[in-house]
Amino acid sequence: MACEASLDDQIGEALLIGVVRHKVMSAAAKVHSAPPALPEARPISNCQDQKLVEQLAETIKAIGDRLNQDKSFNDMIDGLVKVADKRSFWELVEKVFTDGQINWGRIIVLFYSVGKLSAKMVLACLPTIVSDILILSLDYFRRNLLEWICKMGGWMHSIPALACFSFEQFSSSSLSKYSSYFGATLAFTGGLLLGGFIVLKFPRKS
Repeated sequence: MACEASLDDQIGEALLIGVVRHKVMSAAAKVHSAPPALPEARPISNCQDQKLVEQLAETIKAIGDRLNQDKSFNDMIDGLVKVADKRSFWELVEKVFTDGQINWGRIIVLFYSVGKLSAKMVLACLPTIVSDILILSLDYFRRNLLEWICKMGGWMHSIPALACFSFEQFSSSSLSKYSSYFGATLAFTGGLLLGGFIVLKFPRKS
């Protein structure tokens, strides 16, 4: 089945904006400040597509929860905050895609890391940079990742891939030190994702 680029663009947009919004709102509440203005994601009307977004958002959260336990990861994000401008995003991209290879795991890691970096900017009283980072992230997604996603068959096909994701694919990345955290997380979420994929692929008839 041909990939619907506009739909996969919408799903990616909803995921990225959703992750950033959630992390930024939490950070703003901690420092009792108003969250920075963020663009609204285009609404997804199809129930199955919305369910897919929700499942992928849960995957990002699960991986993020594991990453948050790792001091080296947090130190990396803190180092990027010190850059204090749009260069921090490009340095993040270099760390995630250090060898130029794309896979579903790296895309998920990038999305979470953008949210984490945005939240740290709010905590550092640099909220104006958040919108710049989000705009750059959406542009990078559309220019560099969307075509690959379409070639893989769209976001729907990320579910079975993530369910059996091997961190050997991530071994050449500078983030490979976190493979134990990813592996433990995906071992748990993989079954849930694959079950969700079956439900989405073969919905029950009423």
